[in-house]
Amino acid sequence: MRAVVVGAGIGGLVAARALGRAGVEVVVLEAHTYPGGLAGSFLHRGHRLDAGATLLSGFAPEAPLGLVARALGMRFPVEPLPEGFPLMEVLLPRGRVVRPVGREREQEAQRDFFGPRVLPFWRWQAERAERLKALAPRLPWPPEGGELPQLLALLPELLPLLPDLFLKGVHRAPQDPHFLRFLDAQLLIASQTEAARTYALYAAMALDLPHLGPALVPGGVGRVAEALAEGLEVRYKARAERLLLKGGRAIGVEVAYGGRRRGEREVVEADLFVLNIPPEPLLGLSPRVPRDAWGAFAVHGVLPLPVPPPYYRQNALEKPFAFLSLRPEGEKTVFSLSLHTPLSLWEGLSREDYLAQKARWGRLALRLGEALLPGLGEAEFLLFATPLTYRRFAGRAWVGGYPQTHPFRFPRVRLLANVYRVGEGVFPGQSVPAAALSGLRAARLALESLGLGPEEM
Repeated sequence: MRAVVVGAGIGGLVAARALGRAGVEVVVLEAHTYPGGLAGSFLHRGHRLDAGATLLSGFAPEAPLGLVARALGMRFPVEPLPEGFPLMEVLLPRGRVVRPVGREREQEAQRDFFGPRVLPFWRWQAERAERLKALAPRLPWPPEGGELPQLLALLPELLPLLPDLFLKGVHRAPQDPHFLRFLDAQLLIASQTEAARTYALYAAMALDLPHLGPALVPGGVGRVAEALAEGLEVRYKARAERLLLKGGRAIGVEVAYGGRRRGEREVVEADLFVLNIPPEPLLGLSPRVPRDAWGAFAVHGVLPLPVPPPYYRQNALEKPFAFLSLRPEGEKTVFSLSLHTPLSLWEGLSREDYLAQKARWGRLALRLGEALLPGLGEAEFLLFATPLTYRRFAGRAWVGGYPQTHPFRFPRVRLLANVYRVGEGVFPGQSVPAAALSGLRAARLALESLGLGPEEM
């Protein structure tokens, strides 16, 4: 029995390891030279820079990555952050509010900054997040063939959540303009849309990030992907171009190699396939970009000095909100600064206009970043990435999966009888923990279809 996993992102790597543990021969095809995709790290001038994701959480024992580690029998190379650690600082017109690790600590910080009327919101958020955390690894959404009984069995646990199914996050919040701005800024990171459009249940889970087991990753986020890839057969510089179909099933994938095998082509045959990239190009279809999707503009660099925590900072003084990630590297600090940008701004530009637009957004990003950390523009070097950069790198123009406006937006995991999709586009949504859970689910579905599904998955 053989499986091919296309794309060495987190979801694909988790699926590959899970399939391998069940005795399936697995080959992973990755177009780049390192694993992780937008949760990977790349080298530049001797420094490891994060391609996309920078803040990792979910390593608590019952949180998604803790569950994944247990299911795969491995440990992730991370340093858990203790309760009270100042995880994130958000700059608002009224000042700076810190999000510390630990529910009680955060509620104290929120009460001190916004006043006691925000406390009922945080109590609601904590209660909903705990219920969702218990459900997420077991919840088949949308249900695939054979999963409906599993969904019905969970109804007693789902019923208390129904009042929030069609509400937005803003409906549970006090109507304080400063607090709503704070929620907008935080949810844009996690759900790719504001509080007025994020459905309430997703908002509750997304806002729980400081309490799911946040951790620092020495050497960058890519270390997690590298740990997942260890021991797997991963073929790098192997670009999958087309799925070969027969009788409603995939029988192989056409691969074009680069690097030392440049110019070589091969059809890799298998019994099942897991796609950690947008499936449309492999099926000869045009890419489908959500109409409300965002692009990303990012700045990468290295500062020649150590910077104390908080290592994650957000400028919510004006839009676009800027998110700054810092990582200690000896006596230096690696940073990533990112902004949401409308995709339409980058379409149809001449080379000259594109470079001018890139320079304008670079100046804007650094101005917003300087409010979070003065001297940011004096980095040893600066790299700029636009939506076109991500289109070339990741094979898609937009970032962060689908804006989480309602719970019925997730596509099906099973594309064909033996083809499954994983990653931030499927349930339970974007983020590294969500992508990891999607990998477990796809592996479980595939193994069940083969009569091999282990109970713990």
